[in-house]
Amino acid sequence: MTTNALILDFDGTIIDTESPAFESTAQIWARHGVEFPMDWWLQGMGTDRKSTWVKELENRLGRSIDHDSVMEERQQIKNEMTESQPVLPGILELLEAADRRGITMAVGSSSPHRWVDRHLKRVGLYERFSHVVCRDDVGGVSKPAPDVFVQALGLLGVNADSGAVIEDSPNGLKAALAAGLRTVVVPNPLVKHLDFSGAFARYEALDDLPPDQLLDLVFDDQ
Repeated sequence: MTTNALILDFDGTIIDTESPAFESTAQIWARHGVEFPMDWWLQGMGTDRKSTWVKELENRLGRSIDHDSVMEERQQIKNEMTESQPVLPGILELLEAADRRGITMAVGSSSPHRWVDRHLKRVGLYERFSHVVCRDDVGGVSKPAPDVFVQALGLLGVNADSGAVIEDSPNGLKAALAAGLRTVVVPNPLVKHLDFSGAFARYEALDDLPPDQLLDLVFDDQ
């Protein structure tokens, strides 16, 4: 019997960390008197931005700013906002349904372990996954490169034909498709208007349909 595997993105899929990331960065830009470029931000959602937003702010200001200071300020705001974020609707039910079926599960994220692991443990989900694969496991490479998903498949011991991904961003979808994985998209509210061509299915919320029905759709013909 073929073992199926389900890989979940973290940011914006398991917990809404995308809204705090956006809002905290926008606050820093506002304090410098610069309008936040929403379109530019959305292009990078699901990737590793590191300090690119600081460099972009400098470009808009036409002068240098203290990178360490503004990044620390923004991180503090983001952390405070994220600490209150719960598990997104439908996640717990999906994990329970996958467990009942013997589907192995992993997380595949462009964020570092220090971020992903801490919040998975905070909401009591870290032990629910066989593996947590982050960008620091693949040499710092982030989505839309497929590396985190390819690594997760290898650790789970399954082929892409037996795997599926839950994602929330266009860059995450591109990464999953590049890894040959069937992908269900549940867009973060910030990116609902963007193109998700190639997705196996798209839902506005993960609890739009019962978890067993979702798993039937994704795996029954594999």
